[in-house]
Amino acid sequence: MLGLLQLRDQWSVPILLNLQRPQANAPEVPPVLLNFSQTGAGLKIQLDLLVDRDFQPAVLRREVLRALLLELSYRALPSLPAGTPYVAPPDWLVDGILTLDNESPEVFEGLDSVASHPPTLGTFLAQHPGLLDSQSRALYRACASALVRILLEHENGHAQLTRYIADLPRASADALSDLQAHFPWLGTESGAMEKNWSEHIARVAQERRFALVTFAATSEQLDECLRTKIAQDREKKNSLTLEETVRVSRPNIDTKAATELGQRLTLLAARAHPLLRPVVVDYQLAAELVARKKRHSLARRLAGSAALRQKIAARMSEVDDFMNWYEATQAKTTSGAFRDYLHAADSSEETPRRRDALSVYLDALETQLQ
Repeated sequence: MLGLLQLRDQWSVPILLNLQRPQANAPEVPPVLLNFSQTGAGLKIQLDLLVDRDFQPAVLRREVLRALLLELSYRALPSLPAGTPYVAPPDWLVDGILTLDNESPEVFEGLDSVASHPPTLGTFLAQHPGLLDSQSRALYRACASALVRILLEHENGHAQLTRYIADLPRASADALSDLQAHFPWLGTESGAMEKNWSEHIARVAQERRFALVTFAATSEQLDECLRTKIAQDREKKNSLTLEETVRVSRPNIDTKAATELGQRLTLLAARAHPLLRPVVVDYQLAAELVARKKRHSLARRLAGSAALRQKIAARMSEVDDFMNWYEATQAKTTSGAFRDYLHAADSSEETPRRRDALSVYLDALETQLQ
C-alpha cells in the first residue's frame, strides 16, 4: 500500500493482530472485531479475528488493509479523547485497492458489464457490499477497481488519494461531495461528474480488455457476434447472419456491417480463451471474405468450425463436472467458488439452537474440537 500511495514507512499508531480459535468459555466471540481505542501512550488499533473452519484468507487481507487505512487516517490525530468513534475507510476504497493487483476473471467480466450501463457514481458510493448477492458483489468490485484506478491515473492522483484518506475522520455523510472536494477534476456539478465517471469507466474497461476471458465469456461474446445481421436475402425480405449468409444463394451483403463484424471478431480473438481462439479466427476470416464478397467454400468451412466448437464445449462441460466432483469429494482444499452458495444452503437448513448454558457450552466445545 505504501508503494500504491507513494508514501514512506512512517507508521505511528500500533496495530495489534490477534488471531484466536473458538473457545468453549467464549462462544459468542464475533468472527471479526476491530477495536480503536485511546491509551496512555496514544492511539491503538487492535484487530481480532476468529480462526474457525470457515475462516477465509481473503478476510485477513481485507481486514488488515482496513486497519492500515485506519492508521493512515488517524496518525495525525494522536490526542483524540477516549471513546471517540472512528470513521471506517469506505468499502469501495478497500475493495478497489485489493483488486488492483488481483483482478479475477469476474472483475474483468464485471467491467465489461458495467462499461455500457454503469451505475451512477452516487448510487455506487452509497451501496453496502455486505448486503449484495454474489453477482452484484462482483459488479461492485469491478466498479471499485475502476474508481481507484481512475483516481490514481490522474496527475497528482496519489497525493490526492492520500489526502482523501487523511481527511476521512472529518468526512461528511455525503460521500459524493467528499470525493468531489478532494478530486475536483471529476467535475464541479453532479451532471458533469456523472458524465466523467461514465466516460472514465468505459475507458478503463476498454484498456483492461487485453486480458484473456473465460471459456464461457468467450462463447457468450462469440454468440453475440454471430447474431449480427450483415446481409439480406435475394428478395431483401429477411436479414441474415454470417452463418446464414454463406449458405444462401446470391445474398445482398452489407459490406460495412460485414467489415465491422470482422473487426469485432479480431478484437475478440486477441483475448479469447485459448481453446476457442481458432474457432473465433475462422469466423473472423469468414467475415472478412464475405465483406469482399468471396464466399466460396465458406459454408463447409464454418460448418466444420461449428462442429469443432460443439466438441470443445462438450469436453469443457465434462472437465467442469469432473473438477466439481473432485473438489466436492477428493480435494483437501477448496477453490471457494461455491463458498457463498454452500454458506447460504447451510444457513437455510440450520435448526434453531438452544440457548441454555449447557447447550451453548456443548456447541462451543464441538466447534473447538472440529
